[in-house]
Amino acid sequence: MQISYKKFHTLISFAVFFGITATSFLGCKPKKGQFSGENAHQHVQELVNFGPRIPGSQAIENARLYIEEKLQEFGWFTVRQSFNDDTPNGSMKFINLRARFSMVTGNGIDWKDGEEILLLCSHYDTKIIKGVEFLGANDGGSSTGVLLELARVFADDPEIARRVELVFFDGEEALVDFTSTDGLYGSRHYAKFWRSAPINKKPRAAYVLDLVGDKQMRIDPPYDSPSMLLSELYSAAQSLGYRSLFGISSTPITDDHVPLNAAGIPALDVIDSRYISKGKWHTSRDDLNSIAKENLEIVGAVVLELMKKKIKK
Repeated sequence: MQISYKKFHTLISFAVFFGITATSFLGCKPKKGQFSGENAHQHVQELVNFGPRIPGSQAIENARLYIEEKLQEFGWFTVRQSFNDDTPNGSMKFINLRARFSMVTGNGIDWKDGEEILLLCSHYDTKIIKGVEFLGANDGGSSTGVLLELARVFADDPEIARRVELVFFDGEEALVDFTSTDGLYGSRHYAKFWRSAPINKKPRAAYVLDLVGDKQMRIDPPYDSPSMLLSELYSAAQSLGYRSLFGISSTPITDDHVPLNAAGIPALDVIDSRYISKGKWHTSRDDLNSIAKENLEIVGAVVLELMKKKIKK
């Protein structure tokens, strides 16, 4: 087949352009085992696109379906933990999502055995705020996006993945105000599951992520955190050069770690507690524009480092 010089030059130019473009795209892909803030941000965007993820709404069901689809795509097996609870608005249905990784088959997973398992948790619901379209990009969205990206990264190392359970709590937000019976619905129900379990069947530790994507993010766990877990978090941050972004709150914090600690599972709240006073918490300003991919990546990388070190102990 004959090709004119002009056509040949055009084909060569196209091939060079395509090669550069393809290389650029490939260069953007995270390396195997590397956490991507870009990927985590994409998950947050998808969740925000569903609208307010109010318990019992179609939006939160769409979010559940998305979370399940992504987890299964990465090789994780999921189960729904459905329950009803009394609220200030009457009885409501909530659904937690649990995910584990098995190198054989999901049927071989013993969901009642938490021995040597580390829990990674996030809530994915949003607060009901009258007159406000509360999208919860940071409050519920950022931590869920980080967990989904960690699910992808863990899948590259099955020996680590099989030692982790991912838990997505429904009903973290109080319908009126946090009390012993309002708020933390999902984690309180989930904790009951482990409260009566023999000590050798309980999960080894739990890490609850919340409010981890703000552009001025700083992680300040509560001062009453389990000292060993706090020390290990600081060590992981130090090893990656991010220690200055991890401090401590001077007060206790009501979050999903509380019921887990009460159930005998050492639990650490990995949270930007200062976010609550920055003027965006529980407002319409908690949208995608407030989220920084770089900070999602920092938190994800530190948690990944933490889990690797913890599992190797």
